[in-house]
Amino acid sequence: MSELVGWEVTTWGTISDLRYGKALRDYRGAGGDVPVFGTNGPVGLTDSPQCSGPGVIIGRKGAYRGVHYSELPFWVIDTAFYLAPKSRIDMRWAYYSLQLADINGLDSGSAIPSTTRESFGAIAVLVPPLPEQQAIAEVLGALDDKIAANTALVATADALLATEFRTRLHQTEVHDRELTAIANVVLGGTPPRARPDYWTDGTIPWLNSGAVNATRIVEPSELITAEALANSAAKLMPNGATLLAITGATLGQIARLEMTASGNQSIVGVWSDDVNVNTWLYFAIQARLDDLLARATGAAQQHVSKGDVEQLAVPVPSQAVLEEFSSVATPLLELAATAERENRTLAATRDALLPQLMSGKLRVRDAERVASEVGA
Repeated sequence: MSELVGWEVTTWGTISDLRYGKALRDYRGAGGDVPVFGTNGPVGLTDSPQCSGPGVIIGRKGAYRGVHYSELPFWVIDTAFYLAPKSRIDMRWAYYSLQLADINGLDSGSAIPSTTRESFGAIAVLVPPLPEQQAIAEVLGALDDKIAANTALVATADALLATEFRTRLHQTEVHDRELTAIANVVLGGTPPRARPDYWTDGTIPWLNSGAVNATRIVEPSELITAEALANSAAKLMPNGATLLAITGATLGQIARLEMTASGNQSIVGVWSDDVNVNTWLYFAIQARLDDLLARATGAAQQHVSKGDVEQLAVPVPSQAVLEEFSSVATPLLELAATAERENRTLAATRDALLPQLMSGKLRVRDAERVASEVGA
């Protein structure tokens, strides 16, 4: 710490105030280009800003109270605060510094968990000189900017894929076929927890239903061993399989697997050995997802069965159309998967650098080298 010339140990209340947001009507689904923030982040748009950007928004009410950053002018509704510096600080540095503050640990004691300005103001903060703040924010911001660019790329690819699928669905002849007639339909399973050796030093990704929450699976829930796979109900599902969560809170979640993995008994995997059919399946199942959910049973916890999935009828075009769609969709799917894998690396790098930079244990020049190595 002796090298930290000009760094000051102080509190957030010393260097800033929290100011209340203002109630606003008709911001959900409204037009305008000014982002509106609440306690959990962006909640809509409006025409006129309350605050000039850049700025930091801090959740005021609720079990989860996030910290958010806006480069642009913005509005804050009355469930959140915005940061008002008492002297010049870099706002993006402030945003990153506050990622390390336990905002959700601050509780007023009321029925609804909330943050008070007094409790926030008492949080300690290590403040570097302004040029160092700006340099830290630039390094971490470059990583987040790359993540944002990749996220936008994925969204564009997904929109193009959806358009390509709809075009072929509506402009070509299709016939409904049950999944069991055109694909493998496999129910997952869980290796016995009583065998800890099945879960120690595993190399095979194993997923629970919570992992089926996006277009692509990015992170395995746990790893299991080859022995566990061979001696339990767990089944291996190939890269490109479509996964369906079939029970509980995640019922109806669908994902396209971008790794070879196994899943638990709340997941059904569907895939074809014909690569062209396999590429089509994710979109075809998604198009008929409501038909599957209509078969759900159960009072306390709704579910569908493996048999329900097998009997789901999905639209299937001719082989020529399947091949045409696959030729367009495959590079887009690969592009999106590559961007998501890169985002995982970028986010891990940012999260590792953040506390080191904020504490001064890692200097900017060294962090810049690390960030450049992962493509930021």
